[in-house]
Amino acid sequence: MKLILHLVVFLAGAGLGIWWGVNHPAEAQNISAQEQAAISKGKIEIMTKLLGRDAVKPESTAEFKQMLSDEQQKLQDAKSKLGN
Repeated sequence: MKLILHLVVFLAGAGLGIWWGVNHPAEAQNISAQEQAAISKGKIEIMTKLLGRDAVKPESTAEFKQMLSDEQQKLQDAKSKLGN
């Protein structure tokens, strides 16, 4: 019974979320850009701390810096979508 209730609530929430996103595309896109910006900021902070502590193996430093650059580009893209 509990499982059925959880499934019904999950499906109702997902359905309402999809409906809202379809009927409010600009707001949904704005929320998505805000989420992407927050995730990218967190990743950049973690990567910067790891590089600062030399926690990255020397042979993978270039790859790690490329990942950091990619995240910074994602953050810029998200900010441009938000108009910042």
